[in-house]
Amino acid sequence: MMRLKNTLGACTFLFGTLVLLPAAGRSDFNHHVAHMKAAITTTQNAQDESSERVRVAAGEYQILEGANVGEIGSYAPGVYNFRESWTLWRLANGSFDVEGEREYESPKDELHSNRFSVHLSPDFRTLGVKEFRKLRWRPDSGPLSCEFQPAEMICTSSAKDPSQSVDLNVPMKDAYGFLWPISAFSLSNITRRAAKIHDKLTPVQLVTVEEPSPRNPVFVSTLDGNVKYLTQQEITLAGKKWRADKFELKVPLHPAFIIWTSTVGLLLRFAPESKSMQAAEGLQLVHFQQDVNF
Repeated sequence: MMRLKNTLGACTFLFGTLVLLPAAGRSDFNHHVAHMKAAITTTQNAQDESSERVRVAAGEYQILEGANVGEIGSYAPGVYNFRESWTLWRLANGSFDVEGEREYESPKDELHSNRFSVHLSPDFRTLGVKEFRKLRWRPDSGPLSCEFQPAEMICTSSAKDPSQSVDLNVPMKDAYGFLWPISAFSLSNITRRAAKIHDKLTPVQLVTVEEPSPRNPVFVSTLDGNVKYLTQQEITLAGKKWRADKFELKVPLHPAFIIWTSTVGLLLRFAPESKSMQAAEGLQLVHFQQDVNF
């Protein structure tokens, strides 16, 4: 309201000045007014744009030395030196955007680096993910994006040549997220619907995406499992003490996992149950900086 009053006051002053000017000076004055209007519009647009989102935090995940990535997701060709740095933004409607970069070696000494983004609801449920990379067997593809709908996951590879695009509609139920490729914000999504009642089981689905061959560029499989709420405990990670919710995840063909999240749903740690007591094992939050509460 104050900005509107100031703008109206400026326009009133300009109009009154224009009436008092002789005709010969009005042309230059009109030119000056046009510049002022452009400046006001630019300032207002900048203010509106800056109010669209606010940076709330930044951090980094790593799979620490000693962890076997095969235990977390795919068994081949292997992933080494995995790290995921990110920035979290809160939008005007209360939802969140994550923007980050994921780096890893697969196979050993073959570096992969690509940007990614995640869209989260106000209660930290995953609504969509996007990776700015190409499919292995579709050089024309990218970015790769998936929408997390209540009853299905809709994915597209995009492509300049539509015939090279890969589109998937995968029926889903319950809470779900990616087990492979590794995605920290997707993993935390499966805990958001888990009832925080000791030992209560919540059905979940874990999605694995692989790229087998040119004839079969994308293969998606799902595993039905359960998340069980264990307890709430205090842990120290990334130089900060957290009041963490602790869950157990069980899916076929994999060992049981332990998941720790913050009370708002940020993934803190994900590790095989057999190694959950070892601090230097599994996927962990290793750096964290909070700008505002969320």
